[in-house]
Amino acid sequence: MNDILNFKSITTYRLKLPLQFNFKTAKGEVKERETIVIRIEDQQGYVGYGECVAFTDPFYTAETVDTCWQKLVDDYIFNLRMMRPKPLMTYVRQLQFWLNRDHMPMTIAALENALINLHCERLGVNSVSYIMGQPLQDTIESGVVIGDVPMEQLLDSVEAHVANGCKRIKLKVNPTDGYDRAALVRKHYPNLVLAADANQSYSYDDIDKVRQFNDLKLACIEEPFAITTLQSYKEWKWERLNNDDWHIKTPICLDESILGYDDLSYAIEYGLIDVLNIKVGRMGGLVPTKAAINLCRECHIPYWVGSMVESGISKMLHAQLAALGDSYMAGDLSDSNRYFERDLIYPDLTFKDGVMHVPDGDGLGVTVFDDRLEAYCVEKRTL
Repeated sequence: MNDILNFKSITTYRLKLPLQFNFKTAKGEVKERETIVIRIEDQQGYVGYGECVAFTDPFYTAETVDTCWQKLVDDYIFNLRMMRPKPLMTYVRQLQFWLNRDHMPMTIAALENALINLHCERLGVNSVSYIMGQPLQDTIESGVVIGDVPMEQLLDSVEAHVANGCKRIKLKVNPTDGYDRAALVRKHYPNLVLAADANQSYSYDDIDKVRQFNDLKLACIEEPFAITTLQSYKEWKWERLNNDDWHIKTPICLDESILGYDDLSYAIEYGLIDVLNIKVGRMGGLVPTKAAINLCRECHIPYWVGSMVESGISKMLHAQLAALGDSYMAGDLSDSNRYFERDLIYPDLTFKDGVMHVPDGDGLGVTVFDDRLEAYCVEKRTL
């Protein structure tokens, strides 16, 4: 089969997925997951899906569901339809042009994922394995993110996940009680792989509070500082280093500060990053994700795979990236039913004794329920 993609229709769904619990971080609280799913069907009846993982409010990055929806339905999808039929990589190059022009990686990633999914369904190959050029491991381990739950509930929450086989916990922390939370878990679980995620909640003046984590042997602390730009962060850090006033021993992981390959390259060049959190949406799609992972490998920067409180359409890509075999630690990947009563895929993400078999079939490797897209849909456009 040739690699020319000739679209029959592109449908954009705006969905509201009820969450099983309120997910709270230092920057915001998610009570209902609003998301966007793109469904592309070709003239032969093959279908590809992609998910835009921006949040309703701009607490993570500047992109929101509203801005992404507007850009998709008013611009990108119309122009993709005008281009057809073309090979996959012609579309990908166009998406990369828009990414560099508009700086909307999560919007672009949704389209790119759908196109790659469609292409790989046609070829009969797995999307992640095809783009990365390597096979996937059969299994991955679970990693759980525990939000800013009340302190008195923290150990019970950790215990429940550890009892289910989870060997890596990431705690959401903030300057008020972040160290106390991590110290409490470490005291009771001295051998647990433990990480912290501050979502940029510590100011530069809070550096002493970040140094407190040194004695807890964390795998990393994610985005501790309120970084406005990587350039200003570099100037501040280098001033500290030159004055022998850094003294942070916990590996620093960057997440939302890295919005593409150029950001990553800059952070590596100037020693701003010890560990990278990989998210397909934040990087702008699977093709930029491959470039980022390869750069990490070349520069000996450990990487691991995060997630975005997303549906299985996007999270399955993260599960498969975690199966590449060289992740720094288990990803932010746990059972679908922890977040949603009904996910959008079958089989959903399910871990038994902390281990999940990774689907590696055609495209996403799973089935997407079109009827659930319709059931959760609050707005739809078809072109």
